[in-house]
Amino acid sequence: MSIPFYDFPSSPILIIGALGITVAILVFFVAYQKYFNSPMNRELTKKKKALIEERTELNERLLKIEQDLKNL
Repeated sequence: MSIPFYDFPSSPILIIGALGITVAILVFFVAYQKYFNSPMNRELTKKKKALIEERTELNERLLKIEQDLKNL
């Protein structure tokens, strides 16, 4: 009984194709990271604004609670 073994062809077209796929994946990854970490990203700015507003509301509520506790 023999174990089948696949001999990978060393064709230059296959090597160039594999390198092309690798480069495409790297370009996609870098572009994705740059876009979502960009200050021009609208979704990121909206989220940041919402979080800042929520923080100010929470700070105001905390101050009111502290004042209520002092008044007790």
